[in-house]
Amino acid sequence: MNEIFEKIETTDLRPIRQIVLERLRKAIMNGGLKPGDRLVETFIADGMGISRTPVREAFRQLEIEGLAENIPRKGTIVKGISKSDILEIYEIREVLEGLAFRLACSKISEEKLSELKSKLSEMQQCLDENDIEKYWILHGEFHDCIVQLSNNKRLIDQMKQIYEYLSKLRNFTLVMNKRRAVAMKEHRALIEAFEKKDEALAEQIGREHTLNAKKFLSKEIHLF
Repeated sequence: MNEIFEKIETTDLRPIRQIVLERLRKAIMNGGLKPGDRLVETFIADGMGISRTPVREAFRQLEIEGLAENIPRKGTIVKGISKSDILEIYEIREVLEGLAFRLACSKISEEKLSELKSKLSEMQQCLDENDIEKYWILHGEFHDCIVQLSNNKRLIDQMKQIYEYLSKLRNFTLVMNKRRAVAMKEHRALIEAFEKKDEALAEQIGREHTLNAKKFLSKEIHLF
């Protein structure tokens, strides 16, 4: 948890509020900050070497995202991630990912299709060699590439936030490791839809891919 309170480097040109928010959000998602922990504005501000204003703004955003709550006479308290939070995110992801896959299918070039096939082959090789860490890196790149192909800036921003949110959840990859083989079949089916230029099928596969993951998570969520 100490990295939360490290001084903010002057070379980091991002808005201070964003840096504070990202540090706190990451700590909540990976378990560094636990449900019930109190977020002390002055302590965080002093630790980071900043004023209290961006910390206060970050607290408000955490409250909006449901990661923290302000309780009278107690202050801002960490809420953490609940099962319902995760499943709600998957409901949103199902719709947005289906749309992203449909738009990508309508725009994909032979060059990008070849790139996705190559990425999928690398993912399979990682599974064969039990290199799970590299598999998840490639998996993220595979999905990011497809979303970028949608060429819809707002959609890309939304999906980026969802992917980042899920990737930082403690034990998320541990749980999803059990679904890798099935997920690979779904990825191959998506590539086939892209090859056929079948936009409706690509959207269907995208939604089913997310829906299947949600159903799986709903049974395994006790690991969080």
